[in-house]
Amino acid sequence: MAAGRRPGSPGTTRAGARPGTGERSGGRTGVRPAPAVSARRRPVATAPRPSRTLRLVVLGGVLAVLAVLLAPALRSYLAQQQQIDTLRSSVAEQQAQVGDLQKERAAWNDPAYVKAQARDRLKFVMPGEKAYTVIDPRPATDPAKASPVKAAAKTARSDRSWFDDVWRSAQIAGGQSQTQP
Repeated sequence: MAAGRRPGSPGTTRAGARPGTGERSGGRTGVRPAPAVSARRRPVATAPRPSRTLRLVVLGGVLAVLAVLLAPALRSYLAQQQQIDTLRSSVAEQQAQVGDLQKERAAWNDPAYVKAQARDRLKFVMPGEKAYTVIDPRPATDPAKASPVKAAAKTARSDRSWFDDVWRSAQIAGGQSQTQP
């Protein structure tokens, strides 16, 4: 033994013993004995497996929750897509209108078009020309052009009192036409 060391302290070895197999191991060579195996296997306790219907019910519940959560988002998405389509068609119509207005503006840059419009709209004539305006002698028979004042005047009769005439005139002006014998 080495001087100053006690037997069994770390770093001391027995004569002929391999390092790492100290006296604490009781002379064993560092190999653990195999655990004792029982002759009969014990059944392993397992959790009961859920049945197939239970799985389907849980899956159906999860799908129902997803449907409830996603329905409002899907509804707003579809509404926004419809709004986008409406706006796109509106933009296309406005672009067509802009194209028409650009063509009209280009036409106004043509002096011949300006002369024709001045003749038609403003009844202008060139120097030395004579303009004639023909007036139709027949009165307009369109009932839409007839004024409500003329309609009220037609209903006024001399055999009724003045307040009856005022009342009839108010009814005609309000759109309620009543005919009285």
